Amino acid sequence: MEHATFDHNEEQYIVHNSKEVMQILNDLIKHKAMLKVSFNHGADDYLTNIISIDPKIGAVYLDIGVDEEFNRRLLASSHVVFLKEDGVKIKWTSTQVTEVSLKDGKAIKIALPKDLIRLQRRDFYRFATPVANPVMCRIPVPDVLDPEIESILELTLVDVSLGGVGAFVSSPLNPAIEVGKTFSGCKIGFPDVGETNLTLMVKNITESHTKEGITKYRIGFVYVDPSRGNEGLINRYVYILERQAIALAHGN
Repeated sequence: MEHATFDHNEEQYIVHNSKEVMQILNDLIKHKAMLKVSFNHGADDYLTNIISIDPKIGAVYLDIGVDEEFNRRLLASSHVVFLKEDGVKIKWTSTQVTEVSLKDGKAIKIALPKDLIRLQRRDFYRFATPVANPVMCRIPVPDVLDPEIESILELTLVDVSLGGVGAFVSSPLNPAIEVGKTFSGCKIGFPDVGETNLTLMVKNITESHTKEGITKYRIGFVYVDPSRGNEGLINRYVYILERQAIALAHGN
């Protein structure tokens, strides 16, 4: 395996967990995803896809180009970028590319990446949280009349994204919940991932009425400068929800 090099603004989306890296690469094979291979500072590029992965020797095999001179430049390159651009962005770099012969012909071989970028381009695409395994959010809320008095507002989240979370609450709405209001020390326990400690800002409040005449409010929160560790937990949980949504769509 080899470590990739990333831009500073991409660091928050790095996946370090080896099992997650393998899962992401296997998903690329399963969905026959096209990858853009770029080298020579972006002067050369072509489209390819992953043929197979050999975790025992830490190798990834991909289709090779048809132009021999092009391939010569590729094999001589020490910084090659592999990028999936459509939908969820997947990116990693390799410092060495070699040519190998497989059963079906020639291919390129690179080391299994030790880490990669996984960035949901629709950064605020919301995934519904499972009812059977609810995600709880605990928000320290100051008393409107006496700010020194604090209580914990406990909400069940209805959706999660890389940009924020959403929750429904019944009337009456806590008077401290206002658009633009920021709350620090908010705890969100993501099942099978861990608990975050976040600052949340109320982005929007939408009022709705049920046919029984009950007033409900959907509160949309955005994360405010989450730490790298918290961003990692959020990314991991969103990835879990995304995989569950894909499996459900395919009847798995």
